[in-house]
Amino acid sequence: MMRSTQAFSHGLFFLAGVFLNTGLNLTQTSVSGPNAALSAAPEAALALRSAAAPECPKCPAPVECEECDHDCEGRSPDSPDSPEDTPLQHECEPCQEESGCPDLYASRPPEFQSVQVDFGGAADDKIRSAESLLAAALKSTGFEAIAGHVAAKTTGETVITFAGGFTRLDAYLWPETGAVSIDLHTNTSFDLVPFVPALAQNFGVNVQNVRWKIFTREPAASGDRLMFGKNDLTVQMLEGEGTFYRRRLSNFQSKYQNIQVWETDDNEPIEPGVEMNRILYLDETQQSAADDEIIYHEHLIHPAMLAHPTGAKKVAILGGGEGASLRETLRHSTVTEAYMIELDGGVVEESKKYLQQMNNCSFGEPGYKSCFDDPRTRLVLEDCVGWFKNRFKGDACAGAANESKFDVIVMDLLDPEYKAEGEFAKYLYSKKQIETLACALNDDGVFVAQLGESPFQMSRLPGDSKNKEYAFKVDIVDMISRHFAPYGTFVYSRFIPSFKGPWTYVLACKSTACVERWHSNIAAVDLAKRQRLIPAAYNQVGFDGASQAKIQQIPLEWQELYCDHTPGSPSCDFLRMRSAEDGALTPESYLTADSDSKSITVARAVGTNVNVGMYGGAAALEVPRSTLEALRTFADAHNLSEHKQVVSWFDKYSQSCDLMGGRVFVPLNSVMSLVDQGCGETAIAARASLPVLSKTQNDTYWNPPLMRHAREFCTAARATKGLEKGTVLRTGTHSSCPQ
Repeated sequence: MMRSTQAFSHGLFFLAGVFLNTGLNLTQTSVSGPNAALSAAPEAALALRSAAAPECPKCPAPVECEECDHDCEGRSPDSPDSPEDTPLQHECEPCQEESGCPDLYASRPPEFQSVQVDFGGAADDKIRSAESLLAAALKSTGFEAIAGHVAAKTTGETVITFAGGFTRLDAYLWPETGAVSIDLHTNTSFDLVPFVPALAQNFGVNVQNVRWKIFTREPAASGDRLMFGKNDLTVQMLEGEGTFYRRRLSNFQSKYQNIQVWETDDNEPIEPGVEMNRILYLDETQQSAADDEIIYHEHLIHPAMLAHPTGAKKVAILGGGEGASLRETLRHSTVTEAYMIELDGGVVEESKKYLQQMNNCSFGEPGYKSCFDDPRTRLVLEDCVGWFKNRFKGDACAGAANESKFDVIVMDLLDPEYKAEGEFAKYLYSKKQIETLACALNDDGVFVAQLGESPFQMSRLPGDSKNKEYAFKVDIVDMISRHFAPYGTFVYSRFIPSFKGPWTYVLACKSTACVERWHSNIAAVDLAKRQRLIPAAYNQVGFDGASQAKIQQIPLEWQELYCDHTPGSPSCDFLRMRSAEDGALTPESYLTADSDSKSITVARAVGTNVNVGMYGGAAALEVPRSTLEALRTFADAHNLSEHKQVVSWFDKYSQSCDLMGGRVFVPLNSVMSLVDQGCGETAIAARASLPVLSKTQNDTYWNPPLMRHAREFCTAARATKGLEKGTVLRTGTHSSCPQ
């Protein structure tokens, strides 16, 4: 966004220290032009205030506190270097009171704010009435008795100053151009957002053409400096990072949290008729942005719904108060009941008023302007943890009736990062809660949740530890996986522009059929989408088979995080194993075979525990196990001899593997595949079998290396001892190994 050279030219961080001191006359201020240096460091401001305070004698030597057994510094005489938790008492307190040392911050409001506003197009009569218009805007914002006066007037420029208490306003006006530039600095906790539309209204300009920023600074706990308070709302809306126009539509304090909805537009000038972006903030943290929420919610809902083996009928959504997760769920024609369990009804009501595009279910026959009006919706305004306990009489795992269970459960709640901040978040990602949700699913059910920010791809250099803060998420995914099908828990991510980074999801299948559907090819997913979505909603959903193909592979950063967090993992060690293909441009160049492949000989030496099966995996024909069984059934039902021959060929030469819902592999043109792996006295170990999993082993049901490199694991072979050049690996005709 381009900025006017005139805008904000009079100092972004003007901190006039004089008005921090209530002992000074704040109406007597020095004034200069807009290009003058009007800034002062926070330390200077504090110094000015301290100069007016009495000299504060230091506390005398520690005074023993007989009754509380602590000295004046709050340390136990028995442990002089270890501050106790017990607060100072009795004789310890007068030490501070009698010194005459007031707390520097005790009489000052809790935060320091400044707002900077620039606009043009003010009429001449508005410029002449600026003093009264500014006073009215201040009053409407909560500032009452603040004196104002024309501090300076030069050719082409007027400066008006208001000052009083903990507040100062400087306004610069250029009558010839109708330009107005304002700085307001205050040590009050007033909400400064209404000041901007009040100015626009009073000066008769379109608020969409007003540029403004609000900066908030909070005193540190130590009281020795001013600190910036940074959160999503502050950076994106108040400071306006990369945003030209923004307007607050709602500011509602519910029983549980502050709810704000903002309207924004990045274009300058704003294009007429274009729907603006709207963003939902809960306690100043961004939740959803209308411009790109479709990306987040499609990737939360549709992978789980399409992976369900028969089409989900009963769905539970935990959270999701704006209604977008509900909207995507209701696009599926198989859904008969969609429960949305949201604690804060205020979020639902504010979303109905200001975020209609996020909960519009006008697709289908009949359509519903609000998804909350769809008869399939079951809106439950309760704590989801308590609701599940009540629904399943305290224990979902104690033989709950099937009619109470769900086909899909969606957890659209707090990011795991909030675990450290509250008991609810801790319980939400606890073993007990995950077990409850798993038991609340039918036997072919699907669980999906958002896991917050994605880890970074590591540099793999010694000492690279930037992902350690995400290591706890490995434990969460591992905990989830233990309640679902083996190799049936998947982590995927999607870049969300308004989140400014990739976001992580976890999806877990209770059945092998679900696992196989997750790994469906592009055409199969496109077919499922057409079969299951309400026809009128089909073209409104961007998620398709190609989208599914992108998320089927666990991201590399999660594999790295897993291996870094799981020392001794056999699957991680497998990835580090040397291969006979390393540095060789020709596949299987370490082998030679005669014309009829009856004799296969080692052409160059191969070391011990070297992977010799990589080319076999790369060249293998892969077929889902269920597809092979379907072909067998089809061939038998129609007595098709050629189809039976294909099945027989697979039975003889394929390698079966439990990954990806069950796969069979046939290496098509690999010489190594002709070697009787593991038969007789050969030095080639049989293909790598998957580890037998238990809850005590390092490799778990969720195993990123294994799942990312499934073909390599399923077709792997290794040299159990060194292979010398000239070693004969196979003679005679090929035969299958004995069972």
